Amino acid sequence: MDRYDYIEAIVIYIRSVTGINFQLQLKDILRAYYKYKGLTYGMPDFYGGDQKNDGWVKENATFYQIFAPTRLKDSLKTEIEKKFKDDLEGLLKIVYKEKKWKGNINKFIFIVNTIDGNLPHDSNSYFDNLVEKLNKEYCINIDHLVSNCDYIRDLLEEIDDIDVLKKISATLRIKSIVDYNAVSETLIISLIEEISGNISHQYLGSKSFEKYQRVSSANKIIINKLEGKKEEIENIIEKLDIVDKAINVINQDILFENKFDRVKNFIINKYEDLSKEYKGEDLYKILISETLSYTNNNSMAEIPMKFLIIYIFDKCDIFEKEEVKLSDIT
Repeated sequence: MDRYDYIEAIVIYIRSVTGINFQLQLKDILRAYYKYKGLTYGMPDFYGGDQKNDGWVKENATFYQIFAPTRLKDSLKTEIEKKFKDDLEGLLKIVYKEKKWKGNINKFIFIVNTIDGNLPHDSNSYFDNLVEKLNKEYCINIDHLVSNCDYIRDLLEEIDDIDVLKKISATLRIKSIVDYNAVSETLIISLIEEISGNISHQYLGSKSFEKYQRVSSANKIIINKLEGKKEEIENIIEKLDIVDKAINVINQDILFENKFDRVKNFIINKYEDLSKEYKGEDLYKILISETLSYTNNNSMAEIPMKFLIIYIFDKCDIFEKEEVKLSDIT
């Protein structure tokens, strides 16, 4: 397992949590993150009244408010704006008028659990305008951030020590459900995007690649009854240096080093399942269709996905292999 597995599992898990449990789970994550950074994260006991402080970093006066609605009275946008305003105004009063929490705020971070969605738009700069108004009122200059679980992902990616991520996973009781073999949409899309970018650059003439060393011959196309796709396959094989270059780039990902192998194994497993029911051109088409279902834009991903599948085809990892005669190797 690598850092990516743990980060992905943690983020997927916290997105599924609502209400006070979301705040409690973030406490464990933030406490571990700030300890890794040499700082102290504390969370007041909410049963005694948190005094508008869901958690704070004592050394740099960073305050958190955490919002994970279980049901909405109004629109999510309206609810977030109202909660942000109430919490920030309440915190400013407690800190600057009542002189609690060491009497100072440097940064106010407001985290919303939007589950699998995005934050509502802020086209009117509601949060910026409100903070500017309150800064003037209190003669202060606090910074602010409104974010969702993407913020937690960004923090986790700063942790280079995998043991810290393992400890967080264990604390959240999700370490045992981290699936090393799982391939997420993010993994596939990042590889497809790299291949797509290489296709664009090569055809625009701004990037050159080394000549691709083909493994299979035209006979493999015949063996697998893919004659109707022969021209497409042959044309792509000539340009598979594009995929070689993409693999070299993505395998340098500092988050984890085996991204391509995991996607490749995913496609091989998908092929093995589909080959029990489909053959020839039907198998080729359904394999492309099935793998495209893991991306978020089929029309843009179709060509690079074909490049990827034909690359694996040429490497003899999928479809029936050509027989090697003894005379060919003597």
